[in-house]
Amino acid sequence: MSEIKTKLEAQFTEKELEYRVGATNADKTKGLALVYVQARAIQNRLDEVVGIENWRVSYIEISGGFIATLEIRINNEWIAKQDGANSTDYEAIKGGISCAFKRAASVWGVGRYLYEVESKWFPIEQRGKSYVFKETPVLSIRNQDTNNQESKEDKAKSIEITFGKYKGKALGTIYLQDKDYINYLAINSKDVKIVNACKYLLSLEKVA
Repeated sequence: MSEIKTKLEAQFTEKELEYRVGATNADKTKGLALVYVQARAIQNRLDEVVGIENWRVSYIEISGGFIATLEIRINNEWIAKQDGANSTDYEAIKGGISCAFKRAASVWGVGRYLYEVESKWFPIEQRGKSYVFKETPVLSIRNQDTNNQESKEDKAKSIEITFGKYKGKALGTIYLQDKDYINYLAINSKDVKIVNACKYLLSLEKVA
């Protein structure tokens, strides 16, 4: 059980997360980032950890939303946990079912750590009647060990660029000299390690 719990609660990759704009500032240039794990990522996690034959989900429609029951078979016994969500504004039924499933999974610990993500403001732009982030937010988790954070920052700053006008310089040095180039690398670099490091360094800035 301890091993199953640990695997269910493990963090997801950036590709398995999605971000939505929460509150916006007065001039609609920045928004609070709300992070969610994709339903398909949760399904994959359950398949990998307990097996496709050892979990099942069912739904009950209630006034204004849905209750999801997520059952996992442990030691040949089905154990059920529930949670619910309102229907969504867009694709009400599909959205409501998906949200209810995610919340039921959270009761099992899947993605629960995302509730500890620190709220931060990021640049946004209008798209249709809504707003989207200009670039993918990079968020940090509250109460994370300070030493680990410092170590992550040091590692990001120590990465050396082997191309372009700053060839031979570390990201930390470039960050101090030319933040626009760090932003350029975060968007355009084909090296995932550099992209993640640049996004992390940019996330350390305090947004006014």
